[in-house]
Amino acid sequence: MVRTFSVDTESKMDSYASNVWDEDRTIQRLGGQRELIQKLVSLFLRDAPKQISQALQGIELHDYDFSHVAVHSLKGTSSNFCTKHLESICAELLEALKNRDWDESLVIHQKLTEEYHKIEGPFEEFLKH
Repeated sequence: MVRTFSVDTESKMDSYASNVWDEDRTIQRLGGQRELIQKLVSLFLRDAPKQISQALQGIELHDYDFSHVAVHSLKGTSSNFCTKHLESICAELLEALKNRDWDESLVIHQKLTEEYHKIEGPFEEFLKH
């Protein structure tokens, strides 16, 4: 007997998105004003790639201050959006930067980039609704 299972794609996407960020908690934390949060998400999607790029440039130049400012800012924003994995990776990168461990910083920066790309889709979907 062959069993077939129907996959609820929307449910899978909701589950995936909730693993990347806690939308309900974010809305609650930021005062419940969806329009304001949508503006903040738009700014995040605009600014985060620049911050990630600045962090990499600082790492490559062994410039602690340049990279630290970008990662610290990104960590704060990720905290506001309840994106625990991104916030955790930022904290890990800040520690590596503090220790001037440039090789480890590059490895962690790659994880940071990957995690950001995971967030892009759910954030863009949030902006559509």
